[in-house]
Amino acid sequence: FDLRFALPPTEGIIKDEGSKPSPNTIFLRKLAMHQAEFANKAPGLQMIEEEKEALSDAPGGESDCDGSDRTKEMKRREKLGLFLELLLLSELRKQLSAVAAAEYDNAEWIDDANDDIDSVGSISDVSADIGVEQEYAIAARILRPFLTWCRMMEVGIVTCLAPSFDKETSMVPLPISLKESETAIEVSADAISKFVDGGDGIIRRMIQPGSGVEFRTLRLGDGGESAMVVLFSKKEAVAWLLNNEVEKHEDEALKRLKTMEKSRVIEPIDLRLLAPKTYKKTMKDEEEKETINTGEISVESGIRYRLVDPWEVEPLHSREGETRGASLGRQHLLSFSLGRVAASSEDGFRSMGGHHLLELWAATRGGVSLTKTLATVHAPWERAAGGDLLLCDGAIAEPSAYESSIREHLYRNTLFRRLELPQRFMALIQVELLDLKNLTSPGGSLSLTVYSLLRLKRARSSAPLTSKARTLDSVATPPVKLAKTSGPNAPASWGSLVRFRYPLPENTAIDGRSQDNDCEALFKGPPSVLQVSVYEKKFITDAYLGGADVKLDGLGSGGQLEEWVPLKSETHGINWFARIRLTLRFELMCLAQENESLESLEDMAPSVGLKRIKQLCSMGGAQMDLKKSVSTPDLLSYFESMVY
Repeated sequence: FDLRFALPPTEGIIKDEGSKPSPNTIFLRKLAMHQAEFANKAPGLQMIEEEKEALSDAPGGESDCDGSDRTKEMKRREKLGLFLELLLLSELRKQLSAVAAAEYDNAEWIDDANDDIDSVGSISDVSADIGVEQEYAIAARILRPFLTWCRMMEVGIVTCLAPSFDKETSMVPLPISLKESETAIEVSADAISKFVDGGDGIIRRMIQPGSGVEFRTLRLGDGGESAMVVLFSKKEAVAWLLNNEVEKHEDEALKRLKTMEKSRVIEPIDLRLLAPKTYKKTMKDEEEKETINTGEISVESGIRYRLVDPWEVEPLHSREGETRGASLGRQHLLSFSLGRVAASSEDGFRSMGGHHLLELWAATRGGVSLTKTLATVHAPWERAAGGDLLLCDGAIAEPSAYESSIREHLYRNTLFRRLELPQRFMALIQVELLDLKNLTSPGGSLSLTVYSLLRLKRARSSAPLTSKARTLDSVATPPVKLAKTSGPNAPASWGSLVRFRYPLPENTAIDGRSQDNDCEALFKGPPSVLQVSVYEKKFITDAYLGGADVKLDGLGSGGQLEEWVPLKSETHGINWFARIRLTLRFELMCLAQENESLESLEDMAPSVGLKRIKQLCSMGGAQMDLKKSVSTPDLLSYFESMVY
């Protein structure tokens, strides 16, 4: 449009008299007209309008699922198109503002003969003796219409990309397929991929008394590196599905379990490969049982399942593991990559404007800008911060800093999900054990070698954390020899560091509650307590110095929490204090595509739980608890602490 970036306009944009407009004015007018013409004639936008009309005129018999998918895709294209428009305006604003604010020492380009005497507000008046404030005022007057346009676009796109809190907390019902008959409308048995529940309801019924499914403890490792995991048999699960008429045939029951595996509600473990000796003992025990009433089930008897917590925690031993891809919780998370981000929006822009619009999106680094925008957006309840406190029965009901941080990043994950982008936030907690102090030693701390067992858990969990009873998500710090210190109650420097990370589940509302009531009953909310057990390393039996549960309520995103924690022992009370520093951060990852093959997922995002089980089996083997477990309501709390 012949915009004079090197030569500022010789005529003012806003003036009372004169007839010579600025080239910038012509450019901005053409830009606005071109934008309006593009909105009216762009093939992608024309297709959106045609689809809207088709949906409005569609007969009632049309599939609601197909119409919902098309409506969702249209809204997604509209959001991406609006953001691209705002991005282009922002880039032009930078360029024009730089031209308007530039200082020109050389005035050879000024042509006094062509200047209009009646012109007011031209930047070419630099030859006159004017002040800095007047120069700024002139530049602001020239760009004010364009800046107002940009600002109105920014205001309008907020409600489109970042909607209100109420719209995003509504529960999304799980899809089901219905079949109409002459007498009734019932759930279709043909569509295997769409069930009334997501699998947690089945697990919840299996653990009830008298279900016939036995849950046994597999003890892994030996010595200092050991853990326990709860498993149940695939063969018994198939028999339960058939006996309770959840499925009619064995093939359908196997498909149901396969679907639960794919959604990572359960994870298969083959004892024949991990622990051959344990498998033989288990087989010998199963041979003594009576044959199942429904007949012989042709299922591999060596396959066991473990339950997967949506908030599964992974302990990390190095900083490199913070952004490493992993199958954690019920998600396959990959390292953040700009290539994956760019590929996720290619189809949308290619369908809206073809290859040219896609090149424009790439040239303006739209993927990076959109990621930064959504990753830093403020949640709706934070935009109105500073108002009245929330009260419930006279008590303050405001969420803690830790809960607010989780809710904020769940909201941002929701924004990425609405645009069908792969970016997802993952929580990361860093624990530093700084010092250890003994109150019973006034002359100073004695020389001893200590280590600690650490674990993130939920507040309601009461499972002990000892060297003999550990879960897969617990970690032991390396033994550190603390030097003897002098002085009254002088602390000994410790210096151990451990990191934990856990995902933010997909099927979770912004307040942290699962949209599946059965899943919420089994796994209620994120871990909110750090469990600490400190031991003194000795030759035969390690001495227990004490333990503590550290609440994470005061820990906010990007902040630190440091305090002296009393270590309580049942025999000696409180004699030791540990100084602990906690840090909470959120790392951006990418979800794996749905069409990824199983082999590629095992390579790029290996299962955290299965990897840990294999590691412990290689170190000390595995031993199955052959004692029959009894399914009771108390088993729910047992699962909560042992299921990882």
